[in-house]
Amino acid sequence: MDDNHINNGFIFPKSLATSIASRLESSLAIGQSPDLNGSLSPSTPSHPRKKCAIQAHEDKARSKPMRNILDRLLTSGPFEAIIFGDKCILDEDVKAWPACDFFISFFSRGFPLRKAIEYVKLRTPFCVNEVDLQTLLWDRRVVLELLDQIGVPTPRRLSIDRDGGPQLDTRVHQKLKLRGVSVVESRAVPEFKIIDQDTLQIGDQIITKPFVEKPVSGEDHNIHIYYHSSTGGGGRRLFRKVGIYPMVANKSSEYDPELTEPRTDGSFVYEEFMDVDNLEDVKVYTIGDQFVYAETRKSPVVDGHVRRNTDGKEIRYVATLTPEEKRMAAGICKVFGQRVCGFDLLRVNGTSYVIDVNGWSFVKGNNYYYNNCAKILQDVFLRNARQRKLSEVVFPKELSAENSWRLKAFVSVFRHADRTPKQKMKFTFSSAPFRELLNGGGEEVIIRQARDLKLVSAAAEQAMDEGLEDSSKLMLLKNILDKKSGLPGTKVQVKPSIAKDEENGTQSVKLQIIVKWGGEFTHAAKYQSRDLGDNLRKDLSIMNKNVFDDVKIFTSSERRVRATAELFTQRFLDIREVPKEMLLIRKEMLDDSNAAKEKTDLVKKQLYSLLQPDHAEDMEELWPKGKADPGELVQDIIIAMRTLREIMRKNFKTLDIESIQKSWCCYESPSLFYERWEKIFTEFADVERSDFDPSKVSELYDSLKYDALHNRPFLESIFVDSDSDTGLGPIKDLYSKAKILFDFVAPLEYGITEEDRLEIGLLTSMPLVKQIVEDLEACKRSSAPCTRLYFTKESHVHTLLNIVYLSGIPTRLRKNEIPELDYLTQITFELYERSGPSSPITSSTSPAGSPQTGRETSSPNSPEYSLRIGFSPGAGNPNILDLQMDAKHSLSVMQRRNLTDHLPLDAALRYYKAQVDNPKYRSVNRRIRESRMLGHKLVVAAENEEEDLIEDEAPLMIIGSPPVGRSFEMYLGQKRP
Repeated sequence: MDDNHINNGFIFPKSLATSIASRLESSLAIGQSPDLNGSLSPSTPSHPRKKCAIQAHEDKARSKPMRNILDRLLTSGPFEAIIFGDKCILDEDVKAWPACDFFISFFSRGFPLRKAIEYVKLRTPFCVNEVDLQTLLWDRRVVLELLDQIGVPTPRRLSIDRDGGPQLDTRVHQKLKLRGVSVVESRAVPEFKIIDQDTLQIGDQIITKPFVEKPVSGEDHNIHIYYHSSTGGGGRRLFRKVGIYPMVANKSSEYDPELTEPRTDGSFVYEEFMDVDNLEDVKVYTIGDQFVYAETRKSPVVDGHVRRNTDGKEIRYVATLTPEEKRMAAGICKVFGQRVCGFDLLRVNGTSYVIDVNGWSFVKGNNYYYNNCAKILQDVFLRNARQRKLSEVVFPKELSAENSWRLKAFVSVFRHADRTPKQKMKFTFSSAPFRELLNGGGEEVIIRQARDLKLVSAAAEQAMDEGLEDSSKLMLLKNILDKKSGLPGTKVQVKPSIAKDEENGTQSVKLQIIVKWGGEFTHAAKYQSRDLGDNLRKDLSIMNKNVFDDVKIFTSSERRVRATAELFTQRFLDIREVPKEMLLIRKEMLDDSNAAKEKTDLVKKQLYSLLQPDHAEDMEELWPKGKADPGELVQDIIIAMRTLREIMRKNFKTLDIESIQKSWCCYESPSLFYERWEKIFTEFADVERSDFDPSKVSELYDSLKYDALHNRPFLESIFVDSDSDTGLGPIKDLYSKAKILFDFVAPLEYGITEEDRLEIGLLTSMPLVKQIVEDLEACKRSSAPCTRLYFTKESHVHTLLNIVYLSGIPTRLRKNEIPELDYLTQITFELYERSGPSSPITSSTSPAGSPQTGRETSSPNSPEYSLRIGFSPGAGNPNILDLQMDAKHSLSVMQRRNLTDHLPLDAALRYYKAQVDNPKYRSVNRRIRESRMLGHKLVVAAENEEEDLIEDEAPLMIIGSPPVGRSFEMYLGQKRP
């Protein structure tokens, strides 16, 4: 036992535990760290790590670019990162903020910059970006006037000052004076006159359309462009992405023919509109006055469409700056006091103009920039440390980060990563060959192994030979099994039921045969899982690396879920191979059970009824505002599917199918593509409006998304009618309508009313909720931080999220603002702890009847605990057909956002306990237990073999191309449409 280390619910080999710990240490070599002179020396108390504080909203401070920079900075220098989290920044007095040596602070909407300025005055850390000078960026007039004074060209402009002019602090004025520049504050309101439809007069100056109208506030991005009447008039509205998870993420502007008159309320800057070279803007990024990097992007005024990659980032190209542009960058850096800074530049006929200065800005997804940023900041920090003799500075204990709010526990629930489309077919038989599949029992049987699936095919063949059942259905079942039984994930469920004949009093056994295939882990899922594990490791290492001391990871038994957990864990713990015992399979908590089946089946029937034409009034309350009428939408989808089926069939006859897409992944091929879509078309195109089944929408949407990622060339050829000029219009239109319907149907399958959603949620996820509550309470009792991760499937993240919302806990996002719960959706529970005497937690609400207490223990020196719930909708993009794909076929996981503000832990948990312990749902535990007791049996497998079969199923990943033994022509044979 001496050579082992206990962790993660099992015994770690000591070498592995040491390896994990060492990689989480921020040092260049084991047992060494650079001293303040930049040389390697043993890490000793005489050379303590210098504290680098990041003070910004957490979504910025913990963003992927910031993590990449900090990860490099901490691993190459004697630095320790302190994240001033939202709890500290927003709720705590400045005097209680931890002390630091180096200070990175930058403004974004809602950030208390005045508190940051006060902190700098109080503690005098070295500031990367001068905090008080960031107020200059709040006013576009100030920015442009300072640019003029340092010789940086700007477009000709006029301004209307209806607010009396800019307002700056005295200290800011003094700093500007030392730099040789100044800003006039008090300003009279000039005369404002619209001379004609194209001409504007302010004071004694005029400006003629086209011109750009900008609010003077740098945080107001409602910018208008007005066009001259001779070119058609109207205007264009520029905007940033709206909302936390915008549904229209590929638009930057929109033309409006009625936008003709300038706004008359508020203060504005009017700039001459400039026709830029190559229809491009230039985004410039500085790190001090010696390093500058630039990228070009398509100007937002061209057509308003933003080109994005699979990370959801705007597609940009590296640009080379001229010597003059570099001089401008250095001047901007110095006069605004912002080392890490971004600004926007226009190139017009060989001359460069700056139109905005943005302050702290990152280059996203660029290792060259990350490396240089970390290196330059390290050099600046070490130089400053020598000058200020920081090695002699010792902070008081009460100002240490350990006495501030610190992450104590990280608990997260994940949906699995990308998979192939799930497909299924249902049959009903009653003849003896199928009854024999029950092995003499009366319970549901699940058949998974290829050798056992042949028994079902043989039963179909026997019933066909003897004329016992509908031969067309038998042939369809046999064909599916013959083609799919060799694919991982194919299974057959045999569900017996007793049918009674009331007239003669007889009973008969009916068997529902459900064949399922697909739903397998893809090569894109491999990249997604690893990237998420890597990013979360960097995030938690910065927040509190001690949460890695106690890690437990749980997974459901499904292959795609286990594969996700395994690849994630490799990167999360930075280990080459995951020990077999590390991933703990918890079927009763993370697999589906039948406990909620009766209720969900009833809900699906209600959904079917809701979408019928005679339920229009009932739909008004549920249907999203501003969307097309649901009846019209369904009819449009049916018609579109009929049209696209004809296009596909024609193209399969006339095109060289094998040459359209050279490489196929995930065991796909043209023949399997054809077969999959023919099945979907049958379910949509061959039904009337009154027979439409909303449960089929997920299969349609699933296939559209899958092919947009994995089979884009084929999708963009096979559904294009060469005899018309519609191009990709029909398939894009189908996608947008299918998404609207899917976004409506998918959440409601887990309950239409709040009462149904809560009941289904508890029936599905109560064991998981109880475990999460126990994890948080156990960590509160423990002295050690911890991490608990749960990997599961879509049903559990839907139902868990419903429980969060229906518990009554105050949330920052409304439920209808939550987008699709895509692959690798996360719901996180972050427990924070603060030690020592301090002011009480200032959170507001608690469940009815619950006393609101800040400190959760009676002792004045006891730690305080705060809980915050976060959420990410996973690896999705609402405009997937507009993305530029790469060979990975992988979408990046969207950043986590806060679902709730910080709440005292006990108060937060009372919301959930109130639901879990509600007498109204007392039967839930019993129904869950009964569903477990029923269980499932496997054909040709003893009861104790089930776990072995789960463990031995292979492969976990589907990353190759199919072993195609026949050409597509042979496959179609007589089935050509």
